Amino acid sequence: MIDMRKLACAAVAVLIACSSPTQQQRVDSAEIAQLDQLKRSYPDAVMGFDIHPETTLIVSLDLQHYIEMDDDDVAAMQRAAIARWREAWSNAHPGEHATLRVRFIDFIGRRVAEKTTNV
Repeated sequence: MIDMRKLACAAVAVLIACSSPTQQQRVDSAEIAQLDQLKRSYPDAVMGFDIHPETTLIVSLDLQHYIEMDDDDVAAMQRAAIARWREAWSNAHPGEHATLRVRFIDFIGRRVAEKTTNV
């Protein structure tokens, strides 16, 4: 019976260790947290963010609200997204250089727009 308890404790310890976020996951989470203002500024259009791969920000859009926006608002949102992504990435990768990409997608993953910037 004691051996079963030790085995159960060891299994729980392994599960806890495996569920700890990796360094990259922590960096991604910090970068996404810096982008939350964009979601608050465009609550009907911007649904969420993902980073994949390390230099590409995926912005999920509610396509219906996005296409109802006027062209100036769309351009402003895209500029804000690229500026915030550049700042967040630079904060997480001080002194590094890369070409950053912001890809705007709809709910099924189709590309709506894409912008790039160099850091």
